[in-house]
Amino acid sequence: MDKIELSKHIKQGDTFYTPYTDPNGLGATLSISSWAKCWLPEFLWIGLIVKKQGRKKGLESLYHIIEDLKRDDMAIPQLSKIFELSGEQQKKYWSIVTRYVERNILLPLTVVITPDINETFYDFFFDFSMSVDDNISELLGIAKETNRFHDELSTDICFIVDWFYVLKGKLHISSEIDILPTALSEYYKHNHKDEVMRAYRPIIRSTFQGLCNLDCSKEFSERIWKVLGKISECNPLVIVWDEEATMDFYKIAKQTIEYFSANNEDKKMESKYAVIMGMTCYIYKIYQEIVEKQMQNGIGGRILFRTMLETYINLKYMMQQEGEVSDIYERFKAYGNGKYKLVMAKLREEKYTVSDDSQIDEKIMELIVNEDMDEAFVNMSVGYFDKTGVRTKFQKCGEDELYEIYYEYATNFAHGIWGAIRESSMLICDNPAHTYHCVPDYHMDQNLRSVLGDCEMVMKKTFDAIAAYIELPDFYTI
Repeated sequence: MDKIELSKHIKQGDTFYTPYTDPNGLGATLSISSWAKCWLPEFLWIGLIVKKQGRKKGLESLYHIIEDLKRDDMAIPQLSKIFELSGEQQKKYWSIVTRYVERNILLPLTVVITPDINETFYDFFFDFSMSVDDNISELLGIAKETNRFHDELSTDICFIVDWFYVLKGKLHISSEIDILPTALSEYYKHNHKDEVMRAYRPIIRSTFQGLCNLDCSKEFSERIWKVLGKISECNPLVIVWDEEATMDFYKIAKQTIEYFSANNEDKKMESKYAVIMGMTCYIYKIYQEIVEKQMQNGIGGRILFRTMLETYINLKYMMQQEGEVSDIYERFKAYGNGKYKLVMAKLREEKYTVSDDSQIDEKIMELIVNEDMDEAFVNMSVGYFDKTGVRTKFQKCGEDELYEIYYEYATNFAHGIWGAIRESSMLICDNPAHTYHCVPDYHMDQNLRSVLGDCEMVMKKTFDAIAAYIELPDFYTI
């Protein structure tokens, strides 16, 4: 399907709906079904015939089968519906099919259509001399070739199903749809490479969708996939990302920090200096940890990168606001001390207790909270610093891209949202019988694309932001 532009989405509350999912529009009646999961198992027998007899002969054989079935009022394409016929009718059905198709063509289905699913089919096609592994391999091959609804063999299946309904008299073609009669009568005559098939295939598939939405059994399909899934192994795939080896900027950043430590003596007693350079060092220390602990290709690297971003934007925001709020740096320190005080007080008053080996040290927290003034004068806030949300700070600083792309993306990792879990901790299973499901990365094989380039960007932005206040070394020319 074509990609839907953001501007075409409909906003309701905090959700952006697509034109297809709008609850006040198409979404109120739209029912979404997966071709592979809900429909394909019903028609695997058709796919086997077309695949193993060859497209031209297979389509012709199936047309004759439909005509013969129609005479006995059994022109039904869905396996689940066929299995609802009486035992004698089912034997008659498959006898008609095998007038034009050798039994070994449908034999692989006995691997999944076992006696507990349908004894008549199993007895009719099972062969004790068959190779189970070969039949499983054949089923996996056909499932892979028909996994996507727009695949060529999938469309061939749709064409045959359409003809089942045509010959049963259940498909009534409107005179306003000029292309459908032509597509139904000409489709089988053309190779998929022919230009005209670009027009025929969509109408064949859309007709199928309208016909089969109510006639297929999702329960049956789930049962078939479950059996096939049990008898075939997962084949998880890993995307391997290279680790960045260049350390050129990191060396420059390290030398720049060392330069800061040896200079700016005239500012070292200022609260502004403590906050600006404390935040700069905090950003740098995170960057250093990512580099030296080689965290650039892991989940931790992304979470730390988000912290770099948020620290940078708070720093830039305060530097912009200091003209209007003269004591903004003192306020920032007091806000942070209040956050620490809230945790410390709950521990001290024994609302909660933490183990001796916890990362939290109450005494250290108490020391920090009381560092500038007695905690009796330290307020506690449960809101944003300066009562300004993170997004607003990015906007006021002219860093919309940083928020809308980098921060939003990294937030998925910080909060354990599914997209981040899927990218970092789940592997796609390359087994069509498992409908390409995802499996947990138990062996920690999947790494992530490096964050070093993005960390360098934030580090450079940080140096640029403080350049008006702190002298940068001559060698820093980036």
